[in-house]
Amino acid sequence: MISAAAFAAFYEQTAPALRKYVARCVGSSGPADDIVQEAYLRLLRHPPPSDATEQLRAYLFTVASNLMADRWRRHRIEAVPVELEPAPSTLAPDTALQLDLQRTFLHLRPLDRQLLWLAYAEDASHREIAAALGLREGSIRVLLSRARDKLLRLLEQDGAPGQSNEPEPSAVARCAAALGPSLKLRTP
Repeated sequence: MISAAAFAAFYEQTAPALRKYVARCVGSSGPADDIVQEAYLRLLRHPPPSDATEQLRAYLFTVASNLMADRWRRHRIEAVPVELEPAPSTLAPDTALQLDLQRTFLHLRPLDRQLLWLAYAEDASHREIAAALGLREGSIRVLLSRARDKLLRLLEQDGAPGQSNEPEPSAVARCAAALGPSLKLRTP
């Protein structure tokens, strides 16, 4: 059982990152707040055996990932369109570019959004991503590569208006920087 003081410190340390992750993947701040709240509630109800911060964080992101997957399944079954409200962010001063990138990001499959966000915004290892999403560690590299390629194709499709379909070379780089500081769309 985690003490109240330890939980408060853990919450302060993890809540902003968890909320950004969920908001980016879900695409709307209202459901993101609900998912984050439910993830912390489940952490308190059924804590993992260890009180190590790394394990608690991994468990928390796993619970949030599962809650998002449940939400997507429920919406697919109910055939209710998911609200695509851009998540608020302060990553870049160019708000129009940021909103375009957020809309582009929301055109990715939910799994691709989760993979990219965990890998590049949260700087999670392949092992941590696999644990959070319930996937095999060996498949993460391939799935991340495919997700990067899809994002790059979407960014290139949204090229400079009135010109060819080729985007300005700096536009893709600026979009990548707006998504996350360490996003590299092409791997060496």
